[in-house]
Amino acid sequence: MGEPIRSLVVTSLLVLVWVGGASIASPGTADLMFRASTLIVLAISWNLMANAGLISLAQASFSGIGGYTAAILASAFGWPLIAVLPFAICSGALLGVFLAATTARLTGLFFAIASLAASEGLRVIALMVPALTGGAQGIDVPQAVRYSLHTVSIAAAAVAGLALIISVLLSFSEFHYACRAMRNGESAAQMLGLDPRSYRLRALALSGAMAGCMGALTAWYSGFLDPRIAFSLHVTLIAQIAPILGGIYTIVGPVIGALVLTAITEVTRIGFTSNEAFGQLLYGALLVICVLQMPRGIVGLSQSLVNTYRRDWRVKSGVQAVRAGPKS
Repeated sequence: MGEPIRSLVVTSLLVLVWVGGASIASPGTADLMFRASTLIVLAISWNLMANAGLISLAQASFSGIGGYTAAILASAFGWPLIAVLPFAICSGALLGVFLAATTARLTGLFFAIASLAASEGLRVIALMVPALTGGAQGIDVPQAVRYSLHTVSIAAAAVAGLALIISVLLSFSEFHYACRAMRNGESAAQMLGLDPRSYRLRALALSGAMAGCMGALTAWYSGFLDPRIAFSLHVTLIAQIAPILGGIYTIVGPVIGALVLTAITEVTRIGFTSNEAFGQLLYGALLVICVLQMPRGIVGLSQSLVNTYRRDWRVKSGVQAVRAGPKS
Protein backbone atom coordinates (compact mmCIF):
# COMPACT_ATOMS: atom_id res chain seq x y z
CA MET A 1 0.00 0.00 0.00
CA GLY A 2 1.46 3.37 -1.04
CA GLU A 3 2.08 6.18 1.41
CA PRO A 4 -0.82 8.36 0.13
CA ILE A 5 -3.32 5.51 0.43
CA ARG A 6 -2.01 4.51 3.86
CA SER A 7 -2.24 8.09 5.15
CA LEU A 8 -5.73 8.51 3.74
CA VAL A 9 -6.96 5.26 5.32
CA VAL A 10 -5.55 6.15 8.74
CA THR A 11 -6.99 9.67 8.52
CA SER A 12 -10.41 8.34 7.49
CA LEU A 13 -10.48 5.97 10.45
CA LEU A 14 -9.59 8.81 12.83
CA VAL A 15 -12.31 10.97 11.30
CA LEU A 16 -14.87 8.19 11.77
CA VAL A 17 -13.86 7.89 15.41
CA TRP A 18 -14.14 11.66 15.89
CA VAL A 19 -17.57 11.92 14.26
CA GLY A 20 -18.75 8.81 16.08
CA GLY A 21 -17.60 10.28 19.37
CA ALA A 22 -19.53 13.48 18.64
CA SER A 23 -22.68 11.48 17.88
CA ILE A 24 -22.71 9.72 21.26
CA ALA A 25 -21.24 12.51 23.38
CA SER A 26 -23.04 14.08 26.32
CA PRO A 27 -24.19 17.71 25.94
CA GLY A 28 -21.11 19.06 27.73
CA THR A 29 -18.71 16.89 25.74
CA ALA A 30 -20.53 17.72 22.50
CA ASP A 31 -20.04 21.43 23.19
CA LEU A 32 -16.34 20.84 23.82
CA MET A 33 -16.03 18.83 20.61
CA PHE A 34 -17.82 21.55 18.66
CA ARG A 35 -15.31 24.15 19.83
CA ALA A 36 -12.44 21.79 19.06
CA SER A 37 -13.84 21.06 15.58
CA THR A 38 -14.24 24.78 14.91
CA LEU A 39 -10.65 25.44 15.87
CA ILE A 40 -9.37 22.47 13.84
CA VAL A 41 -10.93 23.87 10.67
CA LEU A 42 -9.66 27.40 11.32
CA ALA A 43 -6.17 26.09 12.11
CA ILE A 44 -6.03 23.91 8.98
CA SER A 45 -7.25 26.78 6.81
CA TRP A 46 -4.63 29.15 8.28
CA ASN A 47 -1.87 26.57 7.94
CA LEU A 48 -2.84 26.07 4.30
CA MET A 49 -1.99 29.70 3.55
CA ALA A 50 1.09 29.68 5.78
CA ASN A 51 2.44 26.74 3.78
CA ALA A 52 2.35 29.05 0.75
CA GLY A 53 4.21 31.78 2.64
CA LEU A 54 1.05 33.82 3.32
CA ILE A 55 0.83 34.85 6.97
CA SER A 56 -2.83 35.73 7.16
CA LEU A 57 -4.91 37.64 9.70
CA ALA A 58 -8.10 37.11 7.73
CA GLN A 59 -9.62 33.98 9.26
CA ALA A 60 -12.17 36.06 11.16
CA SER A 61 -13.25 37.72 7.91
CA PHE A 62 -13.67 34.34 6.18
CA SER A 63 -15.67 32.78 9.01
CA GLY A 64 -17.60 36.01 9.60
CA ILE A 65 -18.76 36.42 6.02
CA GLY A 66 -19.73 32.75 5.91
CA GLY A 67 -21.74 33.14 9.09
CA TYR A 68 -23.49 36.30 7.89
CA THR A 69 -24.28 34.77 4.51
CA ALA A 70 -25.93 31.79 6.18
CA ALA A 71 -27.78 33.88 8.76
CA ILE A 72 -29.08 36.42 6.23
CA LEU A 73 -30.37 33.73 3.86
CA ALA A 74 -32.02 31.85 6.72
CA SER A 75 -33.64 35.02 8.04
CA ALA A 76 -34.81 36.27 4.65
CA PHE A 77 -35.99 33.03 3.03
CA GLY A 78 -36.28 30.56 5.90
CA TRP A 79 -33.70 28.22 4.37
CA PRO A 80 -32.27 25.41 6.52
CA LEU A 81 -28.58 24.86 7.16
CA ILE A 82 -28.13 22.31 4.37
CA ALA A 83 -29.41 24.90 1.86
CA VAL A 84 -27.35 27.88 3.03
CA LEU A 85 -24.10 26.00 3.64
CA PRO A 86 -23.01 26.01 -0.05
CA PHE A 87 -23.56 29.78 -0.18
CA ALA A 88 -21.49 30.25 2.98
CA ILE A 89 -18.68 28.19 1.45
CA CYS A 90 -18.82 30.17 -1.78
CA SER A 91 -18.83 33.51 0.04
CA GLY A 92 -15.67 32.56 1.93
CA ALA A 93 -14.02 31.35 -1.27
CA LEU A 94 -15.01 34.53 -3.16
CA LEU A 95 -13.56 36.66 -0.39
CA GLY A 96 -10.34 34.67 -0.69
CA VAL A 97 -10.30 35.30 -4.45
CA PHE A 98 -10.88 39.01 -3.83
CA LEU A 99 -7.99 39.16 -1.36
CA ALA A 100 -5.74 37.26 -3.76
CA ALA A 101 -6.53 39.73 -6.53
CA THR A 102 -6.12 42.88 -4.44
CA THR A 103 -2.97 41.77 -2.62
CA ALA A 104 -1.19 40.10 -5.54
CA ARG A 105 1.96 42.17 -4.98
CA LEU A 106 1.98 41.98 -1.18
CA THR A 107 3.93 39.45 0.89
CA GLY A 108 4.97 38.95 4.48
CA LEU A 109 4.01 41.68 6.92
CA PHE A 110 2.28 43.78 4.28
CA PHE A 111 -0.03 40.91 3.31
CA ALA A 112 -0.81 40.28 6.99
CA ILE A 113 -1.79 43.94 7.51
CA ALA A 114 -3.95 43.92 4.38
CA SER A 115 -5.74 40.76 5.49
CA LEU A 116 -6.40 42.30 8.92
CA ALA A 117 -7.79 45.40 7.22
CA ALA A 118 -10.24 43.15 5.37
CA SER A 119 -11.69 41.93 8.67
CA GLU A 120 -12.04 45.45 10.03
CA GLY A 121 -13.57 46.64 6.77
CA LEU A 122 -16.18 43.89 6.81
CA ARG A 123 -17.00 44.65 10.44
CA VAL A 124 -17.63 48.31 9.58
CA ILE A 125 -19.76 47.35 6.57
CA ALA A 126 -21.84 45.03 8.76
CA LEU A 127 -22.45 47.93 11.14
CA MET A 128 -23.40 50.32 8.34
CA VAL A 129 -26.13 48.17 6.76
CA PRO A 130 -28.46 47.31 9.66
CA ALA A 131 -31.33 46.56 7.27
CA LEU A 132 -29.37 43.56 6.01
CA THR A 133 -27.15 42.51 8.90
CA GLY A 134 -29.00 43.90 11.91
CA GLY A 135 -26.18 46.37 12.55
CA ALA A 136 -24.78 46.49 16.06
CA GLN A 137 -27.81 44.60 17.38
CA GLY A 138 -26.92 41.58 15.27
CA ILE A 139 -29.04 39.05 13.45
CA ASP A 140 -30.82 35.94 14.74
CA VAL A 141 -31.02 32.59 13.02
CA PRO A 142 -34.77 31.77 12.95
CA GLN A 143 -35.70 29.16 15.50
CA ALA A 144 -37.77 27.34 12.89
CA VAL A 145 -34.70 26.39 10.84
CA ARG A 146 -32.30 25.70 13.68
CA TYR A 147 -31.18 22.20 14.63
CA SER A 148 -30.33 20.84 18.04
CA LEU A 149 -26.88 21.75 19.37
CA HIS A 150 -25.95 18.08 19.30
CA THR A 151 -26.78 17.82 15.57
CA VAL A 152 -24.72 20.92 14.75
CA SER A 153 -21.85 19.50 16.81
CA ILE A 154 -21.89 16.31 14.72
CA ALA A 155 -21.93 18.38 11.53
CA ALA A 156 -18.96 20.41 12.78
CA ALA A 157 -17.03 17.22 13.57
CA ALA A 158 -17.73 15.97 10.04
CA VAL A 159 -16.53 19.26 8.51
CA ALA A 160 -13.36 19.13 10.62
CA GLY A 161 -12.75 15.58 9.41
CA LEU A 162 -13.30 16.60 5.81
CA ALA A 163 -10.86 19.50 6.19
CA LEU A 164 -8.24 17.09 7.55
CA ILE A 165 -8.79 14.65 4.67
CA ILE A 166 -8.40 17.52 2.18
CA SER A 167 -5.17 18.52 3.94
CA VAL A 168 -3.82 14.96 3.63
CA LEU A 169 -4.75 14.73 -0.05
CA LEU A 170 -3.12 18.08 -0.79
CA SER A 171 0.09 17.03 0.96
CA PHE A 172 0.76 14.53 -1.84
CA SER A 173 -0.24 16.86 -4.67
CA GLU A 174 1.59 19.25 -6.94
CA PHE A 175 -0.22 22.07 -5.15
CA HIS A 176 1.61 21.30 -1.89
CA TYR A 177 5.07 21.36 -3.41
CA ALA A 178 4.29 24.50 -5.41
CA CYS A 179 3.20 26.23 -2.18
CA ARG A 180 6.44 25.14 -0.49
CA ALA A 181 8.39 26.65 -3.37
CA MET A 182 6.44 29.90 -2.98
CA ARG A 183 7.17 29.93 0.74
CA ASN A 184 10.89 29.74 0.02
CA GLY A 185 10.58 32.63 -2.42
CA GLU A 186 8.11 33.62 -5.13
CA SER A 187 10.93 34.70 -7.45
CA ALA A 188 12.53 31.27 -7.16
CA ALA A 189 9.13 29.65 -7.75
CA GLN A 190 8.73 31.65 -10.96
CA MET A 191 12.14 30.42 -12.11
CA LEU A 192 10.79 26.88 -11.71
CA GLY A 193 7.96 27.71 -14.09
CA LEU A 194 5.27 28.22 -11.44
CA ASP A 195 2.70 31.01 -11.42
CA PRO A 196 2.60 32.31 -7.80
CA ARG A 197 -0.57 34.31 -8.41
CA SER A 198 -2.47 31.20 -9.47
CA TYR A 199 -1.42 29.17 -6.42
CA ARG A 200 -2.01 32.15 -4.13
CA LEU A 201 -5.56 32.41 -5.46
CA ARG A 202 -6.17 28.69 -4.92
CA ALA A 203 -4.77 28.75 -1.38
CA LEU A 204 -6.84 31.77 -0.36
CA ALA A 205 -10.01 30.45 -1.98
CA LEU A 206 -9.71 27.04 -0.32
CA SER A 207 -8.83 28.56 3.03
CA GLY A 208 -11.77 30.97 2.77
CA ALA A 209 -14.15 28.16 1.84
CA MET A 210 -13.15 26.09 4.89
CA ALA A 211 -13.47 28.98 7.32
CA GLY A 212 -16.71 30.20 5.72
CA CYS A 213 -18.28 26.78 6.17
CA MET A 214 -17.37 26.71 9.84
CA GLY A 215 -18.61 30.28 10.25
CA ALA A 216 -22.06 29.15 9.10
CA LEU A 217 -22.06 26.25 11.56
CA THR A 218 -20.99 28.61 14.36
CA ALA A 219 -23.90 30.93 13.55
CA TRP A 220 -26.28 27.96 13.66
CA TYR A 221 -24.80 26.75 16.93
CA SER A 222 -25.12 30.08 18.73
CA GLY A 223 -28.28 31.20 16.92
CA PHE A 224 -27.03 34.78 16.87
CA LEU A 225 -24.40 36.84 15.09
CA ASP A 226 -23.21 40.42 15.42
CA PRO A 227 -20.18 42.25 13.92
CA ARG A 228 -18.18 42.13 17.14
CA ILE A 229 -18.51 38.35 17.39
CA ALA A 230 -18.30 37.54 13.69
CA PHE A 231 -15.15 39.54 12.96
CA SER A 232 -13.48 39.26 16.34
CA LEU A 233 -9.69 39.45 16.54
CA HIS A 234 -9.95 36.55 18.98
CA VAL A 235 -10.89 34.21 16.12
CA THR A 236 -7.85 35.32 14.14
CA LEU A 237 -5.54 34.84 17.12
CA ILE A 238 -6.56 31.30 17.96
CA ALA A 239 -6.56 30.33 14.26
CA GLN A 240 -2.83 31.03 14.04
CA ILE A 241 -1.80 30.02 17.56
CA ALA A 242 -3.15 26.47 17.14
CA PRO A 243 -0.95 25.48 14.15
CA ILE A 244 2.08 27.25 15.61
CA LEU A 245 1.56 25.41 18.89
CA GLY A 246 1.03 22.05 17.19
CA GLY A 247 3.55 22.40 14.39
CA ILE A 248 3.33 24.80 11.48
CA TYR A 249 3.59 23.44 7.90
CA THR A 250 2.64 19.93 9.07
CA ILE A 251 -0.57 17.93 8.62
CA VAL A 252 -1.22 16.87 12.20
CA GLY A 253 0.22 20.00 13.79
CA PRO A 254 -2.92 22.17 13.41
CA VAL A 255 -5.10 19.34 14.77
CA ILE A 256 -2.86 18.72 17.79
CA GLY A 257 -2.56 22.44 18.47
CA ALA A 258 -6.33 22.90 18.22
CA LEU A 259 -7.00 20.07 20.68
CA VAL A 260 -4.40 21.32 23.15
CA LEU A 261 -5.64 24.90 22.90
CA THR A 262 -9.23 23.79 23.41
CA ALA A 263 -8.16 21.83 26.49
CA ILE A 264 -6.34 24.89 27.88
CA THR A 265 -9.44 26.98 27.23
CA GLU A 266 -11.61 24.49 29.08
CA VAL A 267 -9.25 24.11 32.03
CA THR A 268 -8.89 27.85 32.53
CA ARG A 269 -12.61 28.39 31.93
CA ILE A 270 -11.96 30.99 29.22
CA GLY A 271 -14.79 30.71 26.71
CA PHE A 272 -14.84 32.06 23.19
CA THR A 273 -16.90 35.09 24.21
CA SER A 274 -16.42 35.35 27.97
CA ASN A 275 -13.50 37.27 29.44
CA GLU A 276 -12.15 37.93 25.97
CA ALA A 277 -9.48 40.45 27.07
CA PHE A 278 -7.85 37.97 29.45
CA GLY A 279 -8.17 35.24 26.84
CA GLN A 280 -6.32 37.32 24.26
CA LEU A 281 -3.60 38.08 26.81
CA LEU A 282 -3.16 34.37 27.58
CA TYR A 283 -3.12 33.40 23.91
CA GLY A 284 -0.65 36.16 23.09
CA ALA A 285 1.68 34.95 25.82
CA LEU A 286 1.30 31.37 24.60
CA LEU A 287 2.16 32.48 21.06
CA VAL A 288 5.35 34.22 22.23
CA ILE A 289 6.41 31.16 24.24
CA CYS A 290 5.83 28.85 21.27
CA VAL A 291 7.79 31.06 18.88
CA LEU A 292 10.73 31.44 21.27
CA GLN A 293 10.89 28.01 22.89
CA MET A 294 9.14 25.65 20.42
CA PRO A 295 9.51 27.12 16.92
CA ARG A 296 8.61 23.75 15.40
CA GLY A 297 5.68 23.19 17.76
CA ILE A 298 4.67 20.03 19.57
CA VAL A 299 5.24 17.89 16.47
CA GLY A 300 8.78 19.21 16.02
CA LEU A 301 9.57 18.80 19.71
CA SER A 302 8.29 15.21 19.65
CA GLN A 303 10.38 14.42 16.59
CA SER A 304 13.48 15.87 18.26
CA LEU A 305 12.92 13.78 21.39
CA VAL A 306 12.42 10.62 19.33
CA ASN A 307 15.56 11.32 17.27
CA THR A 308 17.55 11.97 20.44
CA TYR A 309 16.34 8.71 21.97
CA ARG A 310 17.22 6.76 18.82
CA ARG A 311 20.68 8.34 18.66
CA ASP A 312 21.37 7.58 22.33
CA TRP A 313 20.13 4.02 21.87
CA ARG A 314 22.41 3.48 18.87
CA VAL A 315 25.40 4.92 20.77
CA LYS A 316 24.62 2.73 23.78
CA SER A 317 24.24 -0.36 21.57
CA GLY A 318 27.54 0.40 19.86
CA VAL A 319 29.36 0.82 23.19
CA GLN A 320 27.95 -2.47 24.45
CA ALA A 321 29.02 -4.21 21.23
CA VAL A 322 32.58 -2.86 21.60
CA ARG A 323 32.74 -3.97 25.25
CA ALA A 324 31.51 -7.44 24.33
CA GLY A 325 34.40 -7.79 21.89
CA PRO A 326 34.60 -10.16 18.94
CA LYS A 327 33.04 -13.56 19.32
CA SER A 328 35.48 -16.46 19.50
